[in-house]
Amino acid sequence: MRAGLWKIMFRLLAAMFLLPSVSPAQPLEVLYFEYPPYYHALPDGRAAGLIVDLAGKVFSKAGVEAEFRFVPVKRILQDIQTGQPVASLGWFKTPEREEFARFSLPIYINRPVGVFFLREKEELFRPYATLEALMASGKLRMGRVAGLSDGPQIDAMLARYPDRIVQVTADSVRLVKMLQTGRFDFFLLPPEEIDVLLQESQVPPEDFALKAMSDIPQGNSRHIIYSKTVDEALIRRVDDAILSEIGDLTAKQ
Repeated sequence: MRAGLWKIMFRLLAAMFLLPSVSPAQPLEVLYFEYPPYYHALPDGRAAGLIVDLAGKVFSKAGVEAEFRFVPVKRILQDIQTGQPVASLGWFKTPEREEFARFSLPIYINRPVGVFFLREKEELFRPYATLEALMASGKLRMGRVAGLSDGPQIDAMLARYPDRIVQVTADSVRLVKMLQTGRFDFFLLPPEEIDVLLQESQVPPEDFALKAMSDIPQGNSRHIIYSKTVDEALIRRVDDAILSEIGDLTAKQ
């Protein structure tokens, strides 16, 4: 009996070593969507952009083999929520997302967003110095990509005015086109996105204006988001690489 028991235990241990496992040394699938200048696909299919380049340096420093894959934005969150072993770039950290995902340290901090509108309507925006006052007026409608966040502070403010927001399933280029056709009156945009966005949209830059709002004093931090099935040791290594390659951006918030 004792010999038979040892044989059974040996076979169980051998089987355990043969089971596939998720290792920090395995390639990490990193999902991204079209959102220049942060991330976009080159003509040859490779990922590029401001945050893609930063992430590439960080993953290399951490010894993580990253495989970038273009995926529609809604699909990215679905894959993370359902526990696919994937990551994605440049997401804002919100309490809702922390319920189903893990986040890296900040990898980038935006300049403060402003109100982006057609210059011909500039007089309509002149009375408002804050986003809160603009939304409370009820006179102008805001366009917003459905499913995206503008950070906890702005999200909480906008939640008070759902009837003044036009939610659209589109990318930023489509937002520009909808702005031109009067679907809404403005949308929020960080200054660093303007040049690339207008170039991608093939519209005259002089037709648009960006107005800063005093109640949005600082930009939002962007993070790498992971599903909770991604190895925690890998996430720690990437965080260490962020501190080494980029620095501690939390001190600037």
